[in-house]
Formats: sequence, C-alpha cells, structure tokens
Amino acid sequence: MSLHRKNVPDPGPLTTEIVSEIDRDKHILLNMLDLHREKMAPLDLTTMLYEITPSTEDNIPQDPTELSKAFLRRLWMSNPQARSTCCNKVVGQYGLDMDENSNCAINPLDLIAVIYMTTNCFLQQEITHRMLQNTFAVPLYLPPIHPDKKGTLLLGPFRSVLGEWKSPSEGAVMKNMANSRMPFLSAVRLGKCNVSKSRVLNLVLGGLHKQNDCFINCGMEGGELPRVLSDGLVEVCWNLPSGDFYDSAFPRPVLIANLRGDAATFEKQMRLLCYTSAVLVVFCESFGTQERELLLSWRDNTSHLIVIDCSTGTEYGLVNENEKLKQRLVKDLELPEGTVLNGSQCNEEQIAESLRDVLNRFIPNLHTASLVGTAGMADDLDINVDEDEICRMAFTEVEEVLSGIEDGVTSYLENQLPLQGAVWKQLCQLEKQEARHQQNANQSIIGEKENLITQLLDYKLTAAMRSFVEAVCSPDANKRAFFLSWMKVKLEVMQLDKLPQKESTEEPCIGLEHFLREMGLIYERYFQSPNSDLYDMFRLPYVGGELLFYGVPLELYDGDASAFPVKWVYSVLYEVYRQLPKFTRMRVLTVLGFDNSKNAELVSALFGVNFPKWGRRHIKGAYMLLLSLPDNFRMEMDCEFLMVICTEGLNHTAEQNSVHDCELAAFVSGLSDVTLVNLPDEGQDKTKRNLKIALNALLFTQKLEKKTIFHIPSEGKGLDGQILKHVIDVLTKGQIPNVTKKETSQTMETGGMSSPPNSNSVTSLNNEVYSDSVLRLKKSLLSLFRDKATSGQPTCLGAFMEYMVNLWEMVKKENFDMTFGDSGQADALIGVCTKLVQGEKHLSDQLDIWIEELDNHITELKENRQDLDSDAIIGILRNEASTHINTERENINTSLWDYLREEDIDISLVEGYKANLVKTVDNIQAQMTSDIGQKLETATFRYDMTIKMQALLTSLEAALEVKLRSLLQTCKNNDCVIEDKELEREFVNIWEDIPSNFRDQPLETQEVFDRMVEQLQENLKDRDVKKQNIILLNENQQGGFKVKTAHFALSSRMKKTLKYNKIVAQKYANNLIEDCEIRVSEKLKHKDGYSDSCFRELLAIIDKGLEVLKGESFVMSPKFEVDIKGYICGKTAMSFHEVQEALIRQREMKDNFLKETKDKHKLNFISQFRKRNQCQKAAQTFTNLCLKPTAEDYICSSLERQIYNDIIENDNALIYSSPKKFHYSLLKEMLLKDSFENFHEYLQSHEAYSKKCIDNFITAHFSGSVMVEDRREQRMHQIFEWVKWCINEVSESTNGAQTNVRVLLEKISFSLESQGKVIVPTQILKQPLFDISTLPELFLGSLQESVSELSSSISQDFMENDDVIEVPDDLPFKLKDMLYERVKGCKKQCPFCKAPCDMEEKEHQMHEAVVHRPKGLVCYTDANSTTLSHTSCSADITGQSQFQNKHTGGKSLPFKEYQSIYPDWSIHPENPRNIGAAAYWRYVFVKHNDRFAREYQCAPANLPEAWGQVTQEEALQSLRAAFQITE
Repeated sequence: MSLHRKNVPDPGPLTTEIVSEIDRDKHILLNMLDLHREKMAPLDLTTMLYEITPSTEDNIPQDPTELSKAFLRRLWMSNPQARSTCCNKVVGQYGLDMDENSNCAINPLDLIAVIYMTTNCFLQQEITHRMLQNTFAVPLYLPPIHPDKKGTLLLGPFRSVLGEWKSPSEGAVMKNMANSRMPFLSAVRLGKCNVSKSRVLNLVLGGLHKQNDCFINCGMEGGELPRVLSDGLVEVCWNLPSGDFYDSAFPRPVLIANLRGDAATFEKQMRLLCYTSAVLVVFCESFGTQERELLLSWRDNTSHLIVIDCSTGTEYGLVNENEKLKQRLVKDLELPEGTVLNGSQCNEEQIAESLRDVLNRFIPNLHTASLVGTAGMADDLDINVDEDEICRMAFTEVEEVLSGIEDGVTSYLENQLPLQGAVWKQLCQLEKQEARHQQNANQSIIGEKENLITQLLDYKLTAAMRSFVEAVCSPDANKRAFFLSWMKVKLEVMQLDKLPQKESTEEPCIGLEHFLREMGLIYERYFQSPNSDLYDMFRLPYVGGELLFYGVPLELYDGDASAFPVKWVYSVLYEVYRQLPKFTRMRVLTVLGFDNSKNAELVSALFGVNFPKWGRRHIKGAYMLLLSLPDNFRMEMDCEFLMVICTEGLNHTAEQNSVHDCELAAFVSGLSDVTLVNLPDEGQDKTKRNLKIALNALLFTQKLEKKTIFHIPSEGKGLDGQILKHVIDVLTKGQIPNVTKKETSQTMETGGMSSPPNSNSVTSLNNEVYSDSVLRLKKSLLSLFRDKATSGQPTCLGAFMEYMVNLWEMVKKENFDMTFGDSGQADALIGVCTKLVQGEKHLSDQLDIWIEELDNHITELKENRQDLDSDAIIGILRNEASTHINTERENINTSLWDYLREEDIDISLVEGYKANLVKTVDNIQAQMTSDIGQKLETATFRYDMTIKMQALLTSLEAALEVKLRSLLQTCKNNDCVIEDKELEREFVNIWEDIPSNFRDQPLETQEVFDRMVEQLQENLKDRDVKKQNIILLNENQQGGFKVKTAHFALSSRMKKTLKYNKIVAQKYANNLIEDCEIRVSEKLKHKDGYSDSCFRELLAIIDKGLEVLKGESFVMSPKFEVDIKGYICGKTAMSFHEVQEALIRQREMKDNFLKETKDKHKLNFISQFRKRNQCQKAAQTFTNLCLKPTAEDYICSSLERQIYNDIIENDNALIYSSPKKFHYSLLKEMLLKDSFENFHEYLQSHEAYSKKCIDNFITAHFSGSVMVEDRREQRMHQIFEWVKWCINEVSESTNGAQTNVRVLLEKISFSLESQGKVIVPTQILKQPLFDISTLPELFLGSLQESVSELSSSISQDFMENDDVIEVPDDLPFKLKDMLYERVKGCKKQCPFCKAPCDMEEKEHQMHEAVVHRPKGLVCYTDANSTTLSHTSCSADITGQSQFQNKHTGGKSLPFKEYQSIYPDWSIHPENPRNIGAAAYWRYVFVKHNDRFAREYQCAPANLPEAWGQVTQEEALQSLRAAFQITE
C-alpha cells in the first residue's frame, strides 16, 4: 500500500469565484442545486446524517435544491431509484435548456458529479460503498469545473471497498479493490455516435440473463438530457464472477472504465486510460483524418484496441467511402482479426454479445493493474490525486501503530493490547460473582480478584497504544479522521491478504474497535492507580467524547468479557454532557442484534451511522452513538438527541454462554425507550434461543422504573416474529397499570423485512423492497418516539448516566425476581405462544381457502335464491364466517391448555397470564372477523363487477389479440424494436374504448352537515324564526327527541296543563319524526346521495306538521321548531353521510377493480408481446438460417440429379458409361484435335485433364437450353410435409409445461434428419436467442407460421419462373464432381509410362493399361543421354533393358522382372509384327517430337522411320481396336 501525492493539491477557488468564470449553463446548474453560496464548505458525514436521518418519506423533491438530499437518503436505504433527478418544479424556470417533456431536472450524471465535487473524502467513501452495493458506476476521475484547473483522480473513496468473487482455482475470494490487480478495460466514444456506449456496456456486464443499469445512459430516466458538468467524467465499476456462467459476463474479475463525452476533447483522460488499460474499446462513427490520427496515437499507448464501427451512412457512396477508410485504418493499426466490430447493421444487444465474446478471448491473457497503480500513473501525468499531505502523515502514523502485526494477530494482541486479554475477562467475572454474594467462595474470590488487579497494575503503556493515543488526541480533527480511516483500511487489507492462512490456523481478527476498547481499559487502569507512565490519560474521556460527536461509536458493553466499563463510559458521557447545553434531553433506541441478523447494516440504513459490523470479525457487545435531531423533530419528539445503542453477536456461541447474552440484552434494553428486536432470517438453528434472550430481556425490564416498548421490525421473519409478538402481548397487557396501553404494547411492521445487503461488498445488489421496508420501519420508530413524547418525559443525559450506573449494579448483582440462567418461564410462554401462532395460522389458512372458493359459493347462493341482493349475500356470508371463527377460537383456547398438560409444564409459570392469553385469543377472533368482513364485501363486489364485465373483457381480449398480432407483424416486417412505453400507449388506446358506464364520473363528496345547516338557516329565515342556535343531534337527545318546557310559549306553560301539553306535543313530534324517517328511508333504498332538493322536501314535511300542531290549544315556541328540525336534520344527515361513505367505498372498490383489471391486462399484454415476439424472432431465425438452406438444398438436389441423369442417359451415355470408355473418348478427341497442348496436359496429369474436359462439357451443356422435367414443386411439398410432421410430433410429445426453445428445435432437427435424410445446420442454436423457456404451443405456433411463409415464398418463386428454372451457382461444380466420380477409375498409373489403369472392375487386384506410351512422352531419356526415349514399357519387358528408380533401392533390374517390384501391375508385351495400339502414340510422337523436346529441354528422340508412315486414321483405328470400340 502506498500514497501518490508529492504536493498538496490546489483546492481551486471557492464556488463563487468559479461561477464568475464558468459558462452560463454551469452557473445555472450550480444555482439550481443551491451550491452557489459563498464559501460553502464540503458536506461531511455528520452534516449529511443531520439532514437525512429524520426523513420518513420518499417523496419526489419539490425543486432541484432537494435533489442532493434525496440522492443521499435513497442511497443509504439501497433504493435503486437513488440516481433519479425527477422533481416537481419545471426546470425551464431556471433558464437551463432542457427537455420540457422530461420530469427530470438534470442529467443524473451531473448530479453525481456535483455531489462528489461538494463532499469531503470521508463522505465520498460512504457514498462509494453504497453506490457499489447498488451496482452503480462510481466516479474515478472528476473533471475540473473550470478548464484552466486540473481534474482529480479519486483514490481515497475506493480504499476501503471490498470485493468478493469466486475463482476456479482459489474458491471464494475477498480482497480490497483499490489494491487488487485485475484487467482494466476502458470504453470511449470518438465523435458522435448513434449507438449508446453506456447501454452496450450495461448489456455486456449483465451477462446472458441479467439486467444491469450500472452506467447511466440515454435510455434511462433523465439520461437523455444534456450533460453540463459531467463531460470528461470517468466512471468505473467491477464485474466480479459469481461462479455461475449465466450470471457472470467474464470468467475473472475485471475493472471497467467509461469516459463520458467525446474522447477527442479529453487528452489527459485518454492518456491515463491508454497507459493503464489492458483493452481500449472505441465506439466510432467516422474514420476521417482526425479520427485516424487519434486512433493511431492510442494504439501506440495501449495493449489492445477494439474498434466498433457505428457508421450510419445511408447513401451507397458514403458507405463505400467510409468502408475504404476503415479498411485502410485497420491496416495501419495492424489490428488482429475480430477486433473491428461492425455495429452499423446490428442492434445494441448484438453489439454487446460480439464485444463480450471478443473480450472473453482477450481476458485470460491480459496484463493487470490496480487503482493504486493508476493513481501513480495519474501523478506522472500531472493529474491531481485526492490523497494529500495530511493523508500521508496519517498513513505513516498507522504504519507505526501496526508495526509488528505482520508477525501474527495473536501475538500482537497479547503484546500490544494486553488489557483486554484473559486477566480482564476473569476479573469481570469475579466481580459479578462477588456482587451476587456467593458466600461459600467469598474469600477465594477476593484473593483471586486482588491477584488479577495486581497484574493489571503492572501494565505499562505499549508502543502501539502510545502511538494510537497520540494520533487520536491530535488537535487536527482532519488528520485524526484520516488516521481512523486508514486504521480501518489497513487492518482490513492486511487480514484479507492473510485470509487463507488465518482460516487454517484460526487466527483472530482485529479491528479499530479493539484499539478503542484498549484505550478505554487504559483509562480504567488509570483510575485504579495513576502512575507516571499514564499521567496524561485524563484527556482520554474528552477524546472519546470528540470521537462520539464525530460519529465513532463508543463501546458501551464489552461482549467478550461480558462487562460494562463503568468509569470509562461514564467519564466519556460526562465530557459529552459538559459540551452540551444544560438539561439536554434525549430518547434512547436499542437494537438487539442476534447472530447473522446484520444489525449494524440495518441501523446504518435507518440512520446512516456506522457501527462495527458482524462479519469475519465475530464482534460481540453493545455500542452507542448520539444523533442530533433537527428542530422540527425536536418539538415532535420532545428531545434534542436520539441515542442509538446497537448490539452485535447475541447468541453466537454455545448454550452455556446464554447467561452473558441475557445480561447484555437486559442491560441495554433497560436503558432504552424503544427496543428494536432484529431477529435473523427464519430457518436457523438458534431460533428458540434468540426468542428466549429477547423474552428474558422483557421479563427483566418489566419491573424497572424506566419502561421500554419492544418493537419487532416485520412479519417477514416468519413464525419467530409472530411468536415474539404474541409473547409480548401476553406479558404487557394489564401488567403495567401506570403506563398507557400505547406505550406498553408491542408493535410490529408488516410487509416483509428482507435482509440488508453487505455494506462493504461491491457484489451486493440494490433492493427496492428492502428500501421500502426500511422506510416503513423508520417511520414506525419515529412514530413511537412521538407517542413517547405524549406519555413520558425524556431523559436528561446526566440522569441517564446515573440510571445507567444503577442499572449495571442491578445486573451485576442479579437483583431481579429471577436469575439470568432461569429460562423456565420463557420456555413456557414461547411454547404456549407457538401453539397460539399455529392456531392463528391454521384459521387464517382456512379462511383464505374459503375466500378463494367464494365465487362458487356466491353463484350457488344466487342460483338457489334469485331474490338475494348483494347486501343479503354479504349478511349470509358474514354469519357463516363468524360461526367458523368462533369454532376455531374455542379450538385454539383448548389447544393452549392441552399443550401445557401434554408437555408437563408447570401451569403456575403462566397462570398469571391466563386472562391475557384469553384476551389475545379474543383479539385474534375480533381481528379475523373484521378482516373477513372487508374481504367479503370486496369479494362480493368484485364478483358482481366480474359478471358485469365478462362480455366486455371478452371483447377487450379479442381487441388486444388483434393489436398484438398487428404489432408482431410490424416488428417482423420492419425488423424494429417496440419499447414498453409504446406498448402501454397501444394498450391505453384500446382500454379507452371501454363503455362509459364502467368509468363513472368523479364522485362529488359533500359536507352534508354544513349543507343542511345552510338550508335550515334559510328555511328558518323564510319562516321568520331568528336568532336561534341550531344544533344538529344535541348530545342530550341521543336517546330520542324530548319535548321540554322551553319548547312552549309562556302562555302554554301553565302548571295544570303543561303535562298534558307535553304529552300531546311529544305525540305530534314522534309522528313527525316517523314520517320524515319513512321518507328518508325511501330515498336511501335507492342509495342516492344527498341533494338540496331532497332536504327541502323534508323541511316541507316538517313545516306541514308544524302547521297541524298549531290547531292545538297550546302554542309552541320558536325553539321547538328549531330543535325538532335540528334533530330530524341531524339524523338525516347521519344517514346520508353513511350512504355517501358507502358510495365512496364502493367507488373506491370499483376503481381499484378497474385499475387492477387494467394493470393485469396491461402487464399481460406487454408480457405476451415480449414472449411472442421473442418466439417469433427465434422461429424466424431458425427458419431462415436452418430450415431454408435445408429445404433449398433438398429441392435443388433433385435438379442436379435430373440433369446428371439426362447427361448419362442421352447422347453422351456411351462416353460416361464407364472409366474405360471415357478414357477412349479423351484419347480420340485429342487425336482429332491434334493439339500438342492437349497431349502435353493429358500426359502431365490424367486427372486434371479429365476434370477439365468434364468442366468444358458441362459449360457447353448449360450454354444452351437445358430441358428437364420440373420436379421441384413436388420435392418442395415433400420437404415441408416432413417439417410439419416433425413439428406436430414434437408438439404431441410435450406435456404443455414450459420448455426450452433450444431443446424443441433440436428435437425437430433430429426428427427431420431421420425422416428426410437431410442435414439441418444447428450450430446457430447455441446463440442466446434460443435459450428461452416458453409454452410449447406458443413457440411451435410461431414456427409453423414461419414455415408456412417460407413455403409460400419458395412456391411464389417457382410461379414467377415457371418457364425457366433457376440454376444454383454451385450446380455445375456439383455435376462435375458427380461425373468425375463416375469415370475416374482406380486412379493408378503405370510405374514406367504413367498410363492410367483401364480395368473396369471396382475391386480388381491387378492393374492394366490398354495403351502404354513411349516413355519419352513423359520426359524419360535414353541411358547416359539427353535424347528422349522412344521405347515403351510393353517393348522393354521383351528385351534386355533394365530400370532403376527409388523403388529398386538404387539397383538396376531387368524390365522383365518388373513384377518383383510392382506385383499389382500386368503389362502385356509388344508384338513386333503387329504394332496394334502402339500406332496411336507413335503417330503423336512423330507429329510433336520437336515440341516435346523443347518442353522437356531435351534432344528430340531418334524415332524409327516406320513410325513416320503411321497416319491419323491408322492411329484412330488402332485406338478403337485396343479399347474394343465399334463405331
């Protein structure tokens, strides 16, 4: 590990100074993002946490100023939409030239570049970690804002990044990515290009079957917007093999760099990439002079160059010229074959596939590089590197602290960090035993304790800890931060390098937390007895407080020693207390983390803080951090700070250490306001012990003064979380009377809480489900603290410190009703609640099954009783469900007590909770009843809607099918790609044709009470009733309207008549109310909403009744009219309000149903298109590249056979009937033409001359009209019948399940080859296009359609060329081969004169030539002479001549003994009296003796005079006689 900065980099001018120099767009962009403020300091981690911690919503930013906060908030929660730049404010208001139709404010690349430009290096490290987790590309080189300044290469953010992959030779590997050497691949764009380079890289990285959005591209949201600040940015990402061929793009780790913008304008970036890259990939559209010069210079400086031709010229001349320039460039660059890819005729998927193939060929042999080495190269190229002088100094201090650790971690811990060794652990355990009053061993404990203390007092400050303390006590906070960062990185890298050895020797791991723990123990030792060596240790608590403010967690509980370092923690918190305002208030959140629950990762996602992580280091203990809350949250939570306590490693070791786990869990839970129980994933072996630890923590904290709420993150953990939920319900209900129900109740998130990603590995993936669940959990936690603000006082830090010490004393003394090792009550409660959960799940499953069958049940009810409406059906179903739930409730109650008896559990352990158990079962019944009621209402409504929409959906599906076929045909005809957005538009256009009665107008909700009051006031005003207070449904009249004394006029309040008057008036009032209710009920039957006309009609009824009442002897006061109208109106308003609410619910259900129906059909429409389009492409490709050449070959093979038969059966039948007759025809033709060239060519190679003659014959044959019988159509029907039969056979053999297309096509090809004796080229089936799974009928239907189109196409060609048969270009060559095969003979030649064998039997043992020729014709000369020989081998075997050649071994043998060397040859001797066949060659030799001599550069032969008398006719006659031909 090394650093590469020689000088402190120039930080450049402040933002405001830059703004005055940069161009308009950059100025506007910085202003938009609110980064133009004067002297704006870089954002650090603490400030970032303060801004994003309280966020509980993931709302779209209102304006661009909120984009950076939204990015960080989403990134910390692993949200894949973190890079989104969508906001509600129109960007055009700022004057920036952006797309008005885009919802995005800026290009996401500009947002990332600005964030890295305005954050410090420590926050950049955290951002880099999380971006790589989300598989986002990360900046490596930041371009300068001003062109006169230098760009910066970022090395620091990558220092602590870890990568994990699988190597065939090493297995699972984890390394530091800044130091790891691997092939460096770079991709750049030269000039303009119509191909998206970043999208191609994403396709390459995604492998065969995985989507990858690593690099932002124009196809992503906002990626099409112009870049302002990010041109010249270099991004990097890693491809790390997972061991799965289908999941990995490359077989070994690879680093990929991507330069943004035109490479021609970024000289420094290109020099850096050329020098460091193993492969440079250039996307280029033009190959002009400038491009050629740049490519030549890059080729000289890089190992391998790949050029992708993206030219788009449509005119032939332009295309041809560009192709010439490209060919010239390829020659100049000396590029090997396959490194120039033609992308002009390919889509991006095909380009990516070709590029991946080329890179995979290169990668095994490429040289490697590291980011550290790249930084060194950047320094040489005068590029700033972000690691400055302070960073180097901090690194030197780290080297000093860790000096000697290379000898082994165990020895280093023993020699340099001895205080946390065995002595400290034994002392802690003895102090607990002493506190718990174990009298029988009291004296021995005291003596042993004093001995251990003496050993601790002998401690001398080690060299490593002296250096460490000096470094963390540095007054330079920036230097201290670098030191702590380097400590983490150095320890991580060092231990990763030794990981294989460590695993074999079980070497312990060491982290920064070990040094901080040692620092705390030094302070504890200082408190025991200060000495000169430790004189300045009093400053350590202050430093600990500073670290706590900085974000370094304070170890609250030493899990290895199972102890609380009281003096150290108290002193640090006291220093914090001194620095905070007086009476600072806080709330405490504890997160219980079990083995493999990834607790630190969860807390990091919630609040952005970094706790020591459980991983290779088996951390056990509790750590605390103090978070400052923003002003608005301070008011809501009634405190200024949130203390977060995170535990790690609970239940990691064996059963005997569960006491220590219970102590830790009880201690930290007792300190908190809210305890979050983060259970690990279900299915692990330690599940029951996890529950026991959490339950014991609750049991121990029940009697404490401070009450805590136990909160479970989600039901996504399975049965464990549900069991714990019921246990907490049973324990808390009714047990804590002084605390509100809301405080004591356990709460539980729904929706599933998936495991968080590994926080420092680049192999992790983003997860939107996880992000949403974290957001929900965060919202619920903050809601609990808000509830706490209304029910309990916050804790001051000083009081918390005292309470913490007292609580530890209770834990140490085990001052509780039960011991930490007692698990009887926990086991009983867990067992009972397990049965409770099982009963609840059984009931829920039964109800779910019942709901699934509800459609059939409703159909039966309507068939049996057709008069039933929806309300009546719902009532019947409610009664059935209620009966079933009640039955199951009794079964659950019975099963609980049966379980206790069967397991022989002491009932007294749960006797006190019997009422709560019954209440919990009742709650389950009530919840199930409520849930089932809503489900019944929804199911009934959906049933009605489904029936109503059945015909509509049928026509919709038919319309969609028509549109689907049309789109598929468009894709096939135009070879185009239809995006999802276009498919959605097509679907919406069809959906909009749904009849309007299914899309109601928006429901107008009214404030019924307000409208009635207005109408009533107007009515009273018209009736001259003034100054009356109108009250609808007076609370004193809830039992009905009562006539009071005040309702009568003064004249009618006589005591003697008042009672009678009240009776009469009450009767009139009751009748009036009844009449109004009847009228209202008639209106409500039709479920009509409220209307003013209806209410005026009701008021008219009341007024008429009041007029009748005036006929009585008493007089009513205006108050009576007001009150009775108010009462009637109040009841009516409630009725109409309920109807309105019901209409709203019904409308919501209808809208939801339509939306679900629409979404379902839309997704199905898109899915069907994608599947069928892919099937169509695969079928079309197979048909064109496999079936078409097979069919054409089969059809044309009939044509060549017909012509061949015509040749050998007609006029030329004799010539081609046998090799002997063909030889005769050759000799005869040569004699008749009498051309020396023909004779010479024949004598040199009988085979070549024979083929030439056949070739000339075929050429002459085709030069005229060739009349053959056209049997092509018959052959075409035959081959396509075979194809269709094979498809049907494969279709019948499938069972209808999803099948791989490649498998189907291989079966069809095999069947066709065996059926039709043809060969189907199937190499193309290895392409990814055919590696898809689909329903057989879907693909085979597309294949049959493509086959039918091919058949029609070939048939159409036959019809258009009915008179003339098109001859394939290769047909003459095939015919020549066929004829030659017929007449070639055995191809053996006479060993002396080279005459060919003329034996016609195929398996002959002896070779004979009909006509031997003088040896001089084949360049033989007389012995010891240059004169051509005129003797023939037939004459030689009758004389005394001898021969000598390589076969005789250099010896001379008589010709007559030739068969001793050539036993398979029979040469007939020549008759001197009858020259016979010899006349032919004698005539030729005499005629062309001089020409042969000149050709062979010899003297002419001395021919006998008799030879000159042979005529051409005599030669021909001798030839006929020799071959026994009669003409």
